[in-house]
Amino acid sequence: MLATLKKGLSNTNELVKLLAEKLAEQETTTEIIRLVDYTILPGTRSNMGKGDQWPKKILPKLLAVDIIIFATPIWWGSHSSVMQRAIERMDELNDDLLETGVSPLANKVGGMVITGAEDGAQSIVANLCNFMSWNGLTIPPTPSLSYLGEPGETAKQVHKAFRADPYPAMAKTMAQNLVHAARLLKGSPYPTNEGVTSQNLRG
Repeated sequence: MLATLKKGLSNTNELVKLLAEKLAEQETTTEIIRLVDYTILPGTRSNMGKGDQWPKKILPKLLAVDIIIFATPIWWGSHSSVMQRAIERMDELNDDLLETGVSPLANKVGGMVITGAEDGAQSIVANLCNFMSWNGLTIPPTPSLSYLGEPGETAKQVHKAFRADPYPAMAKTMAQNLVHAARLLKGSPYPTNEGVTSQNLRG
């Protein structure tokens, strides 16, 4: 999920493309969902009613894939408002985990791509990892790829900056670990906890 605020050239989108190239080397296909291209209504339910494109256009794709990447720029030291909107819309999936012990996102792998002109990537990684893990996603080692700085003002400049050392090597390691974890979960999924309720999960 690409949470850029921009309709045009997006540094975050370009860095996601680099990761997609490395995932392709691992025989893994990628689809970039640019969230600003959809009408995603505010709320914490999976379906917020008339006009909401989240339940039919985005959520089914998240539930069908093996790897989910949260891609966001840094704004004022945090992830974008578009990323926060997606997090809030996924809240109901966490309700399923608390009620049944089984997450709709179980046996999927999570990762992050972050860009920005200021420090703050580590804090965002921590927040997103916390959200992902509590929604059933598995987080492998080196689950994030980040670029802090201004790579350029044109697509050519950005492309060149992101393919300079050390970013291709970082993307390759991340892609390898994401795919490795996804394949492990395919062969040995997490056990289900039948009869688990929100009460005994919370103690």
